[in-house]
Amino acid sequence: MKAVTLLLAAAAFGAHANHDEHESHSHGAHEHGHGHLNLVVDGNQLMIELQAPAADLVGFEHAAKSDEEKAQYAKAVARLQQPDALFRFDPAAGCKLTQQELQAAKEDHDHDHDHDHDHDKAASDKHEDHHDHDEAGHADMGAMYTYTCATPAKLTGLEATLFSVYPSLEKLSVQGILPTGQTAGELTPSANKLSW
Repeated sequence: MKAVTLLLAAAAFGAHANHDEHESHSHGAHEHGHGHLNLVVDGNQLMIELQAPAADLVGFEHAAKSDEEKAQYAKAVARLQQPDALFRFDPAAGCKLTQQELQAAKEDHDHDHDHDHDHDKAASDKHEDHHDHDEAGHADMGAMYTYTCATPAKLTGLEATLFSVYPSLEKLSVQGILPTGQTAGELTPSANKLSW
């Protein structure tokens, strides 16, 4: 439970870091090709949160209408459910996925954006809005992964292999809380390793 608190702190850290530049949206500007990666290492737990435009993860941002689009959306969700294809850690750390939660754009969420986003207050208090978007209706998708590591001292970084899975994704802004303190950086297809 402590790791959940730390992940929320990392998310708040990220929102605060982007606040001055993007006051109107706590996740920063919606920019195709640019995702966000938050991570927390707490004891033997590693938590990773990935958020990116649905256009990069699915191929479109509108509600899936045709059978082809529905199949493409299902394929994107299936990819998010396979984090071993998205991230790589030192095998000596012995990290095993223990929990995952998808934050997928709702397929049927296609409406006018001239209203406040209070949707279901009880649901939003429990977890983040599962269809983050800005005034233009751009949807974000993502997932949260929790790993338990047998030898956390060997967990000294990660490799973001997701760039080969999502070729339109050009960069990830990274923020993290590590045993040594906070970190921030950027990962790209040619510089996809983060060490700590």
